[in-house]
Amino acid sequence: MDSHYVRTVGHIDELLVMIFAYLDDRALSRAACVCKHWSEIALDCLWHEVTDLRRALTVLAPLALRPERASTTSIRAPTAYAFKRPLTADDWQRFQRYSARVRRLRYDQRHARSTTDRAKRHVPLHTKVFDDLSATCPYPDIFPNLQSLTWFACPSSRQHLSLVFMHRRVKHLGLHMYRSEPHAFTAFLSDACARCSGITSLELRLEEPMRNLEADVILLLRAFPQLLQLSLPIFSLTPRIFVELSRLQHVVSITLGHPAQAEPGDRRDVADFAPTIPDDAFVTLRNLAFSTRLPDATRLLQTTQYPARLTRLHIKSVAITTPVELRDFFCAVRDRCTSLTDLSVDYIIAPDSPITSPPPLRHERPSLETFRPLFSARSIRVFEFRWDYALNLSDDDMEGFASGWPALESLQLNPEPVPEPDGPRLSLCALIPFARHCLNMRYLALHVDARDLPDLSRLARSPAATPFKCLETLAVGLSAISKAEPVTLFLSQLLPLGCPVSCGLRWPDAFDLALEHARIPLDVRTEMAAYWQRWTEVAKLLPVATKARLEEKARFSALERDMHALELSRSEDRRRLTHLEREVQDLRGRTGRTP
Repeated sequence: MDSHYVRTVGHIDELLVMIFAYLDDRALSRAACVCKHWSEIALDCLWHEVTDLRRALTVLAPLALRPERASTTSIRAPTAYAFKRPLTADDWQRFQRYSARVRRLRYDQRHARSTTDRAKRHVPLHTKVFDDLSATCPYPDIFPNLQSLTWFACPSSRQHLSLVFMHRRVKHLGLHMYRSEPHAFTAFLSDACARCSGITSLELRLEEPMRNLEADVILLLRAFPQLLQLSLPIFSLTPRIFVELSRLQHVVSITLGHPAQAEPGDRRDVADFAPTIPDDAFVTLRNLAFSTRLPDATRLLQTTQYPARLTRLHIKSVAITTPVELRDFFCAVRDRCTSLTDLSVDYIIAPDSPITSPPPLRHERPSLETFRPLFSARSIRVFEFRWDYALNLSDDDMEGFASGWPALESLQLNPEPVPEPDGPRLSLCALIPFARHCLNMRYLALHVDARDLPDLSRLARSPAATPFKCLETLAVGLSAISKAEPVTLFLSQLLPLGCPVSCGLRWPDAFDLALEHARIPLDVRTEMAAYWQRWTEVAKLLPVATKARLEEKARFSALERDMHALELSRSEDRRRLTHLEREVQDLRGRTGRTP
């Protein structure tokens, strides 16, 4: 082979891997046809993660629609994809070229059902497909190098089909837990534990509250002694599960799923969170998330030893508490969690949320004094706080917040509260202290009132209006706003070029139902839609305004430099003129001539 051909940029493997990582499946398929060298790398990228199992199995043999067994309640037998012909040894030998490249397999019927066009019905794989795979595969494993298997099947009858892909080299396992057939489900769990004994990462999704599945989850945890990471839905880390996890020797991370996946969890499962664990538990734990009441979380932090080793702590509060109890929790975090860098206290607004109506008085809400203990926790870089209603904070309080916590890199300070007619006390001026003090701020989320703006000319001349240096995103939820143009002009003086403005709610459907339960007037909820439209307009106008302001600033700086250069030139001319005048006077004195 020509040495020059080998040294070309197109044959540097590391560079090709980085380039191929940005390509879609069609582009990768084309890259695989360029040459043999590209083919190997492109196929590795193309088959690294399989999310469409039907499409992958088509490479093994053609598939066709066939009727499945009809249920007793259905009139027409449903259809599913099955192999057109029996599988042969040649099929498996050809498929081995691709199957050995698969590292991740994700079979998520919930995702397929939600993303498929509503006019079309999702067609699954026939159960006979999995029987054929198990019966005809001449190798020990279908995907021999599979490391991650996620199997979220909607009907419980299809859950056991995942067993055909399980083997001892699988390290990550994601399952949807059912209890519709207790005996069959217990047998499935036993088979899964036997086949995947080396699991280090476990992700679970539930079909019902955790109290009905605790025994099965405990069975899984005991079968995986090398477990490092566990992910559960919100309201699913019960005291019994927590105690069982404390017996594992290698757990590093315990996380909770997205709030949208809270159902069918039940807040009552974690309402009384008082597990009894030994002092030497969780030696390796660094990342912890759990749901409970704030007083229970405070008690847990004060009575155990492992919080000193935590670097990330996320609390999903199941009830609103008083500012005094919240301050006690922050004091416990300051005193006990000495290595913490990421703290989140999140009260999730959902249809079943016990929201107070009418809203509490201002002095009954968290204030600057509530958060003050955290200012001593110098290691914290990321802080998230979500409550029900707007906090008792003013623009002056933001000055104390930013100056007391200058090391913050990401702050979410209740950006999506329940709307109130009188609105929050924070204005857009609340951004200024963070720009001046928090020089490493990358993400900022606040709920402000952008209807009344300060004097832009005074702001431009004020030395306090320092632009953000590193801000990457500004989130405003559905803050009140009357006009987009003046807000855009204001933000263009503070935000760097390329920093987007994010608006909207984290969980809009459940938020709307919660607002009905909280008796929020319809006109207030209707006005929120107008706020979203205006903030969307701000997000579109801001890049143009910021770029224009930067260009104007650059022109002004260039003009200042020219003026300064001109002033220096005039000073030099005056100096030379003065020197010449002195020489003329000296010459006249020596010659005795006068004008």
